[in-house]
Formats: sequence, C-alpha cells, structure tokens
Amino acid sequence: MKLQGEVFTDGNVRFQLMREDIPISPRLRWAFMVNTDKEYMSGFKYIVTRHLGISTHYDSDMGIGFGATLNY
Repeated sequence: MKLQGEVFTDGNVRFQLMREDIPISPRLRWAFMVNTDKEYMSGFKYIVTRHLGISTHYDSDMGIGFGATLNY
C-alpha cells in the first residue's frame, strides 16, 4: 500500500492512497487508487498463463480501459 502526500508551491495539499496487485483468487488481482482531488481508479487483472494477463480498469478521468500484459 502506498500513501503519498504532496504540498505544492501554490499551497495546495494532495493525498493519494494506492494499492496494486491485491490477490482476490490465485489468478485474479485487484488494484485501486483514490486521492483528495476526487480522482479514483479501480481495476482487475486476470493471469491467463505465466506470460500473459488480461486486464480492465475504470479511471475517473479516462473512463474504462482494457488491455493485455506480456511478461518475459
């Protein structure tokens, strides 16, 4: 888990909480992120084989996304 705090030169303060690769089952992983700018993300990754994974996530700024991960 990662908690990050930032103070910008204009006086704005931002906090972000993030965690990736949370095991839901032996092949399914979950990730999330939320911050004080009212941005958030949640996603899932399914491990198909040792070298291939498929994923989807929703981001408050970009919307929904799908992808593939190749591990070598």
